[in-house]
Amino acid sequence: MSKTHKKYTGNLLIANPANPLDELEKSVLLIVTHTDQLGVAIQLNNVHDSLKLDEIAHGVGIEDFPSGIPVYFGGNMNQSKIHVVHSLDWQSHSTVALTPDIGITNDVSILAAISQGQGPEMFKSCTGYWIWDDGRLDIQLNARNRSDEEPHKWEILPATLDNVFGLDPEIHWHQVIDDSVNHKVKNWI
Repeated sequence: MSKTHKKYTGNLLIANPANPLDELEKSVLLIVTHTDQLGVAIQLNNVHDSLKLDEIAHGVGIEDFPSGIPVYFGGNMNQSKIHVVHSLDWQSHSTVALTPDIGITNDVSILAAISQGQGPEMFKSCTGYWIWDDGRLDIQLNARNRSDEEPHKWEILPATLDNVFGLDPEIHWHQVIDDSVNHKVKNWI
């Protein structure tokens, strides 16, 4: 009988400082799906250098769109798809709630709402996502089961409006790694 592990949809997945120097170094990801076999997360702290949200909106026919809103590199899979992580003060039929305050929408309705000033108060648009299949995320999260083939270690922190939307990308990882330590200590007591 296999042991069931806690699932972390709606939590931040934070790269441990001891991780290898690779594309996930110092990453802050929001877990959008976590099952026994599958983990999907969107990176929140890696801004695309040259891509802005108004370019994407113009590409889908929304001409009157605020300029200069950054787009984040969400992960290496399906980078042609835009995902908008946002506060749940706005929702559409396709919005998936990840926490009581944070959701994700993957259709053009959110861009249309933002262009009309009726969208969510807080949001981050991301292209792509990271995926772990065959239970690899659970292996990486469980120190006893991790092997040399799974060198990534992660810290977990409940996602909040502040730690998802309220931090500049340059300090995002540093702040949430500190917060994850404080969260662990608080839960030990």
